[in-house]
Amino acid sequence: MIAALADLFAWPEELPLVAMAIAVVVAGVLVWPNRVWREASLAVKAVALAAFLTSFFWAIAMFQAPRLTVLALHGEPVVATVVDHNVTHHTTRSGGYDVHCYRLQRTDGTPLFGDICRDWDDEFAVGERLTVLADPSGLIAPETPDEVADARFWQISGLVSLVITLALCWVSGGLVSHPGPVPLSGRPRGRLRSATG
Repeated sequence: MIAALADLFAWPEELPLVAMAIAVVVAGVLVWPNRVWREASLAVKAVALAAFLTSFFWAIAMFQAPRLTVLALHGEPVVATVVDHNVTHHTTRSGGYDVHCYRLQRTDGTPLFGDICRDWDDEFAVGERLTVLADPSGLIAPETPDEVADARFWQISGLVSLVITLALCWVSGGLVSHPGPVPLSGRPRGRLRSATG
């Protein structure tokens, strides 16, 4: 959910990763102290790990699909000009990479909400004119038609990974043994006699 909202409203790309890390920590706190994981069978552990991996791919799809899907359905072609180019360097163990973000405005000078961002590649130049798909409500960042055309790939990836995740969760629930009702020990039999009787 957070990944989808971050994609729609151009929130920082680190936010879904932080949310996922918090979710993993919370799940670990809930499962490990209660000995659920340690007492689970190997089959349950394998299915649970597989469900986690597929849900991870679903989160990645949610980070890409929502904005492109909305623009594919409701985006309006707009001729815009690149008016600003911002480069952010992200440091990694392998040296890092640059994220190039471009701010656009319509030909009449009206700014478009949000930026078009590219990892690694410097795709546009300031002053360059291009056609983009823009959200009529002005709440979602624009994107080029070529990128929007990739929405179907992320839609299929998200749907398939979600179905697999739900199926694996259902299977893992069936693998867990459910103990029957515990008999009550020391239950009095027969009629209860009164203290005076």
